[in-house]
Amino acid sequence: MADHKYLSEHGNLEGNIEYLPIQEWFMKKEVKNKNHFNHSFLIRVTEEIDRKRLQRSLEKLNNRHDMLRVQYRKGKQSYRKESRIAEIREWDIKGKTEEATYKELTGWQNRFDIEQGFIWQCGIIRGYEDGSERIYIAVHHLVFDAASWPIISEDLKDLYEGKEIEKEESGSYRQWVDAVKSYGKKATEEEKLYWEEIRTRMEKQQSEWAEYAEEEGELRYTRVEIAPVIVDKLLQVNPDVYHKEIPDLLLSGLSYALYEVSGKKSNWITLETQGREGIDSPIKVRRTVGWFTTLYPLCLTVRKDIRETVIGNIEAIREVPHKGIGYGAIHGYDKLPKVLFNYLGRIGGTMENSWQIRIREASGENMSPNNRYGNVVDINGLDIEGKIGFGVESCLKAENHKLLCEAFKRNVEDIMTLLSSET
Repeated sequence: MADHKYLSEHGNLEGNIEYLPIQEWFMKKEVKNKNHFNHSFLIRVTEEIDRKRLQRSLEKLNNRHDMLRVQYRKGKQSYRKESRIAEIREWDIKGKTEEATYKELTGWQNRFDIEQGFIWQCGIIRGYEDGSERIYIAVHHLVFDAASWPIISEDLKDLYEGKEIEKEESGSYRQWVDAVKSYGKKATEEEKLYWEEIRTRMEKQQSEWAEYAEEEGELRYTRVEIAPVIVDKLLQVNPDVYHKEIPDLLLSGLSYALYEVSGKKSNWITLETQGREGIDSPIKVRRTVGWFTTLYPLCLTVRKDIRETVIGNIEAIREVPHKGIGYGAIHGYDKLPKVLFNYLGRIGGTMENSWQIRIREASGENMSPNNRYGNVVDINGLDIEGKIGFGVESCLKAENHKLLCEAFKRNVEDIMTLLSSET
């Protein structure tokens, strides 16, 4: 374990923070609007929200989570000495169209300024027929990921209700960055060789998918949902046979879908994971807010039948050292396949009627449509109330995009049905 410059960090932190590989990747990208690249969501509250009480709670939340107090001046990430909370906005949906509300909420988050440290916004939405209200949260993605949603929601609930937040040893984002940097420098020769071989194979074999894409790069978006009855079948799969996890079976379904589009049995993807594990470090970040995402290349292969395909892809995933965190720490993210897959699982949070994270309710446009990152296909999935759903965005030709979406859904369902019947 490396010596850390900041062995213990608490309170109002100051100074610079190096970038994690995912942040460095974003800062190097030539995107038109770096300020509009966010996460946003709504929290349902069953009582009238007290604005002043919420403001006081937000100030305490701001002090608790250091990454809410950063700025990006001259390309450097640092804590601000002083950090004021943006004034809470309000919106009443009564008599408003969905389009009007969507436009308003987009306006609450499309004017962030990362250089000045204006990186998050809170609001109150009133006027729902059942008497409930919503707390609106939008945070720039540089300091926030999907795993941060429930952390913010749960802490804000406790603070608003006047409770003491449970003390849990949680390292700072800066400490985690130090740990990852150290890991990359001291990676074993075995792991370095593994990733070198992966990069060599990837560069020789991967298709850039350009031949399947529109010349102008027009974006298409489709929602693909796996029915709850199919997801239930997954629970019947014998773990002693397949050592399965939901992402493993989803990836095997994707391997068949990519084969149907490309005609190639082996296709390289970029696998995105939450990135809060994978290194042997005393720094624990389960309750730390930040952008921890890990990316790494993975080759999905179709074999002679479904069973062998599933087992083969599971073995390929299991061979990846330390959850893939070393790829970015060693090589960065300049060279990755153009098909990205990200399954977040179930977003946590309270199961109570009040203070629920409302994933299905629109909270405005999170990212500028002018921001493009070079992928041909982006597939992002969640488990919402027992239903696994994916947003598939691509610049594929219309017929290829349609085939990919249909084949992905069909093959995932076929795999789950077949494997559950073997138990």
